[in-house]
Amino acid sequence: MSTSRKPGRRVAAFCVGALLFAAAACAVAWVSLRPRPHPVVQPIAFSHRVHVSGEEMECADCHKRVGESPHATFPPVKYCMQCHEEPQGEHPDEPRVREYAQRGQEIPWVRVNRLPGHVYFSHASHVRDAKMECAECHGAMEDAEAPVTLPQIGHLDMGTCMACHRERGASNDCLRCHK
Repeated sequence: MSTSRKPGRRVAAFCVGALLFAAAACAVAWVSLRPRPHPVVQPIAFSHRVHVSGEEMECADCHKRVGESPHATFPPVKYCMQCHEEPQGEHPDEPRVREYAQRGQEIPWVRVNRLPGHVYFSHASHVRDAKMECAECHGAMEDAEAPVTLPQIGHLDMGTCMACHRERGASNDCLRCHK
């Protein structure tokens, strides 16, 4: 009786092993073959370091609606002109800021930070209500010499968000963040 079961066990063990191997191969392929973002070219060589560390500006000096709006949009060129009506230094791109303003055209910044379409995220609720600092998600922008050309929030995933919500006593209800 015991000899008739052994071939069945071997087949079952082989099938389980094959399934585990296939699952591992799929996981490796998914991680290594998924598309990677390519750096974008920004229209102005903007330095957060010069503005934040050098001029001691705050994020909200340019991203003024961050505490009121779900989105931390790019600042309109009129905000730049509050300081850059006249030359402020020797940076070769600074005159281009004035050129955009003179043409009545916004600087065509390329958005690189995007969350999946099924995720709802409000900057206002995180900045104004939860009193979070921008650096908690965006890192040390005050050290960024070049404009953002790749996503800066790639480390954010559901686990990171849920851990932060847990630490702060915020809701982890699925419908709070998922559409």
